[in-house]
Amino acid sequence: MAELIWRLRGSDRGPGSARSARAARGSDAVWVAVAGGGAAIALGAVLMVSMQAACAFVLVVLVVALHQHDRRWGIASLFALWFVAPLLRRLFALATGFVEQDPLSLAPFLATAAIAAIELSRVHVPTHIRRIMLLAAAGFALGLPLGLVHGPSSAIYAFIAYLAGVCGAALGVGERHGLRDSNLRRVLLFMLPLVAVYAIVQRVFPLASWDQAWIDATNLASIGASEKQDSDAIRAFASLNSPGALAGLLGLSLLCFLTVRRARPLTVVAVAVVLVALSVTFVRSAWVALIIAGLAHVVASGGRSAKPVLGAVAVAVLAAIALSPVSTTAKDVVNRFETIAGYETETSSTEREATLSQTLPVALQAPLGHGLGSAGEPSKLNGQSQLRAPDNGYLALMYQVGPLGFAFVVIAIGFIVAAAWEGARARAPGQELRQLLFALIVFMLVLLTSGDSFYGSHGVILWFLGGQVLAYQYRSRVAQELLRREREAERARAFAAA
Repeated sequence: MAELIWRLRGSDRGPGSARSARAARGSDAVWVAVAGGGAAIALGAVLMVSMQAACAFVLVVLVVALHQHDRRWGIASLFALWFVAPLLRRLFALATGFVEQDPLSLAPFLATAAIAAIELSRVHVPTHIRRIMLLAAAGFALGLPLGLVHGPSSAIYAFIAYLAGVCGAALGVGERHGLRDSNLRRVLLFMLPLVAVYAIVQRVFPLASWDQAWIDATNLASIGASEKQDSDAIRAFASLNSPGALAGLLGLSLLCFLTVRRARPLTVVAVAVVLVALSVTFVRSAWVALIIAGLAHVVASGGRSAKPVLGAVAVAVLAAIALSPVSTTAKDVVNRFETIAGYETETSSTEREATLSQTLPVALQAPLGHGLGSAGEPSKLNGQSQLRAPDNGYLALMYQVGPLGFAFVVIAIGFIVAAAWEGARARAPGQELRQLLFALIVFMLVLLTSGDSFYGSHGVILWFLGGQVLAYQYRSRVAQELLRREREAERARAFAAA
């Protein structure tokens, strides 16, 4: 399908003669017969496995085809797949029952790997960036041998998940450097308000049958009580698979709205919808990360963004306080914020501290970790884990890959943070985008203290941002080196003429 789109676009562009046009049409017809027939056979074979596997196959091929047609469409459809794949799983579960090892859960990872492979073959990825990607991948790979020993299926799934996240860097390298040209910014501005509407509907109205069936089947404690059709008992998760995953994306979207220059009525409505949706996830760590990222944006911009950042915070706080007497949701949000001030006595905070104090020494004593898949969601495939629901992404990484693997990944992230800061402070075209990228990276790194965001949509976005800032740093240094050589050559010519 992808090759067919490319060939059709190529034949449309060229003037050609009538004979060449007929030849092109003939070759396209042959390609349709061969590729279409092969795809139909493959789809039929996958349908014999399951409906979910067939849907995953079609979605991955569709994303690749859209990427071949137009890169912007490909990137947008890839992130859309990350956002809606959990919802598709729930819809299929109504017909087939809940599937623990659902092929649809692999579709976003496979699509990301496929697009990254195409980008690596077409876009020049500098050796420096390749080394950083390999360093991070090596850090994750250090936990693979022990993971394969203790639980092969969970280890392989975890490695694919983390590696797909690192592949996001290859996608970021090919991004342009203008604010309006940012594909990720466009996705977060236009797609997330739609997801936010779904989250609000989940909180206000009775749960849809597919959402309720999924909660009953998974019994995830992070979502809340599993009372039938009791929307007040749950924390909104929209089309994602957890409130934490949704809250992180909504926070990124709010940061992107800081760069919208004209506050049109539709923009104000979108911001309000995203703010409300974030509040009904009741994820405090997302608010903390959002505040820190906002301050990072103010610092990177030299104080120029202080007015919109502080103004947005003030409006959100005042609105929640004003509505709390008449709205139970607003009251719950205010109560949730009050627990931040008293985090030392709050139950979940003390549990996190206990987990950290108990697990960190164990993780430090294992040089190669306990194996990939021994913590977090992938550990479900293994059936046993001391860190089944980690509340700290850094701790989960340390536990799985050990201090050495952890150091590899953190060093790679250190290069990204340095490049992001350098780009945000550089007075050159595209600085507004680079300041936004710096704030988004800070947000993701703070969010990692409350959950494992190295994989899934969060992981892809983190490394996508890393690829963008590293690519700018490389091109900027190349431009500076060329300018230095030109000046040296001019001085040499002037000296020779004298």
